[in-house]
Amino acid sequence: MSGGYSKKLALRLDARQFTAYEGTPPTRPEWTAARVALVGLSAALVVLVAGLAALGGWLVLRGFPSFSILGGVPLLLVASALRPRLGRAGDAWHLLGRDEAPTLFALLDRISAASGAPMPDRVVLDARFNASAGTHGLLRRRTLTIGLQLFGVLTPQQRVAVLGHEFGHFVNGDPARGLLTAPALVTPLIVADLVRPSEAHVSGGPLSRLVELAMRPFQLLLERLFLLIGAGVQAVAARDRQRAEYCADALAVRLAGTSALVAFMADAASADKLAAVIAATERGTQANPETARRNHPGAARWKEAADAWRATSDADEALEKSITEEASLWQDHPPSGLRARIARSWPYTDPSVVLSQADSAKIEAELHRFYTRAGRDIAWSAA
Repeated sequence: MSGGYSKKLALRLDARQFTAYEGTPPTRPEWTAARVALVGLSAALVVLVAGLAALGGWLVLRGFPSFSILGGVPLLLVASALRPRLGRAGDAWHLLGRDEAPTLFALLDRISAASGAPMPDRVVLDARFNASAGTHGLLRRRTLTIGLQLFGVLTPQQRVAVLGHEFGHFVNGDPARGLLTAPALVTPLIVADLVRPSEAHVSGGPLSRLVELAMRPFQLLLERLFLLIGAGVQAVAARDRQRAEYCADALAVRLAGTSALVAFMADAASADKLAAVIAATERGTQANPETARRNHPGAARWKEAADAWRATSDADEALEKSITEEASLWQDHPPSGLRARIARSWPYTDPSVVLSQADSAKIEAELHRFYTRAGRDIAWSAA
């Protein structure tokens, strides 16, 4: 599919989805044909993998030891490689405890109570200009990740909007985050990785080298085929993931108010530029060893630099440009401009959870040492 055609198709699909939710905030993503197809494909893949494992086990155990083990072991290895993934928590930049940030956790408690969403099992900090929510493991433990670059430059109500949006993913039934659809999304990419030609040359004589060269074109063809299948499945899932984002935005509006979400979308549309402003500011801070080590200003200078940049930029223009620039068949978030526009189309909402300037300042104090650490990471990665 050519880039121009895929962009036009993405714009049409974005517009259609916008029309479906314009004026009426959604609650939960509905079951769609795409979601049914993903669940059906996942079920078929799970049955196939279970069948491979059962056949492999039978061949290994039949008349053990026997030559049938030569067929059973490869089948077991393939079944193991294709087994359903439950997700992993991964390494945390910093796993935040309630005792380290009581005011922040009190805010999370308020958002949980107001939204009806469960509290996350883990609150993780990192140095990115982002925030995310996810589930992992057999028990589906919930993780909320707060990017300090982003959090540090937001107003108090924008912070409520971001956190409320992420809590929305714990209750909105996002189909692409569930166990029922994960196999369809990840299996084609796993197979592509399995058939990819090795970068290292096969050790051995000329015959081994000849076999490697002869197999390489077929491996490359299979790799491209499964990557294409994976991209197609991701494109199918992207529409449902975008529906889930609109549902999370609706909850954010209910909690933080319309104005806060719209203002945050303006920042999201200019995320790369704001991150560059923060990086430039932090490089200046790190250039003074005394300030960097003993008197780091935390996020205060980031906020000043971000506010100065916002004062000279056109937020509405950035939002409009994002409608085209962020459109993609594989993008799991609707364009920021459409998210702001659709929030404005819903009935204007005042916040139900208000974060005062005083409490926001307490949160800043609680996170100060983490901002200091993040500043070093930002300066080093931008160097």
